[in-house]
Amino acid sequence: MPRRFIRHPASIPIQIGKRVSSDHDTQYHTQTVDVSAGGLSCESEFLMSPGEPVEVEIALNQPPFKTIGHVVWCKHNGDRFLVGIGFADLATAYAVRMVEQVCYIEEYRQAVLEEEGRELSSEDAALEWISKHAGDFPQNVH
Repeated sequence: MPRRFIRHPASIPIQIGKRVSSDHDTQYHTQTVDVSAGGLSCESEFLMSPGEPVEVEIALNQPPFKTIGHVVWCKHNGDRFLVGIGFADLATAYAVRMVEQVCYIEEYRQAVLEEEGRELSSEDAALEWISKHAGDFPQNVH
């Protein structure tokens, strides 16, 4: 069966919250492996079961972006696990993609500072990045 959504490699720092028992939540920091229109994948310290709810937090700005996803699949990946997290609606998946774009813009802002010595505001960096790279930003294909 062909994939419904195309995956795009992305390394976004995220925090995952998982309910371990009725009175104990576990949260840990990780990074996405890829992002698609339907969700994302990331590494996990824990084995997770398909259908299990997880909280995803991306703290690029204040307040951080938070949403609830559900585990779609979980595979062994060395001594850790690779987890696919899906979102209940396309609006949430779209919001995650926008956060991914913000990550690229912030990386661009830092690169300009390091390489050119120019300090850009977030807004100026966004305008430059969009004019130079928005056409190359992977589009969601259904």
